[in-house]
Amino acid sequence: MLRFSKMSDKVSKIIDHVIWICFLALAILTPLIFFSGNIEIFEVPKMHFVYFTATVVLFATLIKSAIEGKFLIPKNLPFFIFLIFLLIQIISTFFSIDKFTSISGYPSRLNGGLLSQFAYLAIFYAGLVNLNFEKTKKLLIAVVLSALCVSLWGIAGHFGKDPSCLVLADNLTSDCWQEEFNPELRIFSTLGQPNWLASYLVLILPFAITFAMIFEKKVLTNFFAAVAVILFIALVMTTSRAGILGIFFGIATLAVFAGRGIIRENFKVVRIILLGFLAAILIFGGFLFSRIGEIVSRDKNPESRVEDQTQQPSHPVTQSPKGTESSEIRLIVWQGAIAAFKKRPVLGFGPETFAYSYYLYRPLSHNQTTEWNFFYNKAHNEFLNYLTTVGSVGTFLYMAFLASVIFVLFVQRGKVEPEKKLLIAAGLGSIIGYQTTIFFGFSTVASQTIMFLAICAILCLRNQNYFEIQIKEKLRTRFAQVIFLLGLIVLSFPLRLYFADLSWAKAKELESVNTAKSLSAYQTAKNLSPIYNSFIESDFAYRQAVYANILEDKSQADKYVKDADKKAQKADKSAQYNLIVKRRIANTYLLLAKVDPVFEQKALDLGQDLLKLAPTDPQSYLTLAKIQVGIGQKEKGQETLSLALLLKPDYLEAQELFSQLATE
Repeated sequence: MLRFSKMSDKVSKIIDHVIWICFLALAILTPLIFFSGNIEIFEVPKMHFVYFTATVVLFATLIKSAIEGKFLIPKNLPFFIFLIFLLIQIISTFFSIDKFTSISGYPSRLNGGLLSQFAYLAIFYAGLVNLNFEKTKKLLIAVVLSALCVSLWGIAGHFGKDPSCLVLADNLTSDCWQEEFNPELRIFSTLGQPNWLASYLVLILPFAITFAMIFEKKVLTNFFAAVAVILFIALVMTTSRAGILGIFFGIATLAVFAGRGIIRENFKVVRIILLGFLAAILIFGGFLFSRIGEIVSRDKNPESRVEDQTQQPSHPVTQSPKGTESSEIRLIVWQGAIAAFKKRPVLGFGPETFAYSYYLYRPLSHNQTTEWNFFYNKAHNEFLNYLTTVGSVGTFLYMAFLASVIFVLFVQRGKVEPEKKLLIAAGLGSIIGYQTTIFFGFSTVASQTIMFLAICAILCLRNQNYFEIQIKEKLRTRFAQVIFLLGLIVLSFPLRLYFADLSWAKAKELESVNTAKSLSAYQTAKNLSPIYNSFIESDFAYRQAVYANILEDKSQADKYVKDADKKAQKADKSAQYNLIVKRRIANTYLLLAKVDPVFEQKALDLGQDLLKLAPTDPQSYLTLAKIQVGIGQKEKGQETLSLALLLKPDYLEAQELFSQLATE
């Protein structure tokens, strides 16, 4: 029995090390990961890493609990509210307009789908069970140091030496990006977009400032003061107005809850940091000020805004090269989000379905912006996004979760020593600053992962209380073995998702190179995916339709036509409200109709469906017009093009097709 006890202790310690390594990996590696082999470079590989690591940390925690003879359930208000929030998301998924997207998230984002929420719950639970004060402090330091690496990476890009280009294009320059993503103007580092980087930095900056005040050694104080300034320089270089507003509220919250006494004690280092911030704004804030000035100038000169164009022009019109102010576009998207929310106010359209619900109620004014043809899969307001997707019930619970965290930390700060009080103040500043920033944007994988790590870390500054489920000693080994086997099975799920995504990306890459190999990669992606993916299926069907059109062997072509039809029907049935999939299927049947006219009506029906799913989007009318022209209905095609041009008179592709048909 003594030998068994020693063995159990040894195994438990090994598992403790595994759990701790997982937490450090989440804190350090998540923001740094990007990979061009996925369907999307930044968010997708990060999310798959979080899926895998969260699964490991959860089952490692459960195995450790089984070995030690008790399962622990935290007596923690934010934890239980988040559980209820997740339950509401599950219920909303049952009524979702696209269940695949609700479960997995939008393919190029993933964050926000049910799977990501389960991953965050696993991280939250494991953190509350495993972290203590010493680990909490080390974990937050790791978060700050990772942010330092991310910031330096981005700052290098501002000066024309983006390390990402070295990784992706084997050339240390900033020229590997398209002009609109030029890091010399707005850095995005390893996060993928300037505003995403800004929200991530806002989340971490209060902790960097706090560590500069906590450490007594001058070297460490100066180091973290320098880190805080570097993070702020990176924030300024993003030129994110939401980020600057967020850090203002974050630092103000930190100052208020730290208290006048602590600020006075650390006034010297605080003054150095603030002077560093001021210098960063004066030296690197030129473009930021110009972006802030755009809002002011547009408010003073309303005639400079994009005019409402409702009449069809008698000659081609081109869109102004000057981009529509992002705040104007954001307001338009918010109008559509509110209109969609009003249609399903209780449980919404389903988690992460904004990409489809928005287009049902998309304002006409969106067509007069320079981003009229961008596909909006988020509301660019975290709270409106929740309102649209999980309704008032889900949004209330999300806000209740945030409020409960703030309440618990507020109560907790009065019962701890100064060092912990400072960290709690940093946690409050972090949460409030971050939520302010994503009020004008949305959460991403890195920022949301760090948010949950930070919340459970700060909550663990005080010892947690638990409900305990005791396990009889003779059953402990059996429980641990069963959990281990179950963990291996569950772990295969994120691995299959990841390799399916790699194959899907490979299939797309091969489309213009080798159609046969592309089809093979699509088949591999489909086989690997543990859940049915209508996006892969519709892409696969479309590529088979393309192949059928170039084959000279009629029997072979007929085989691919039948297979493409079968896949397209299945994808259409599972994604009735999915605008992206529906467009792909409509184009698939247009190609199939060229091989076999029996598919003409099906193509036409799908084209009509697009008008129902996106009644104010000119692209829907253009797609229908192409189908009508393709099956010989030239006059109807012209009528549909007229409607497209009525919605957007400067729609060049519609103008060109209309002119072409008029001269035939």
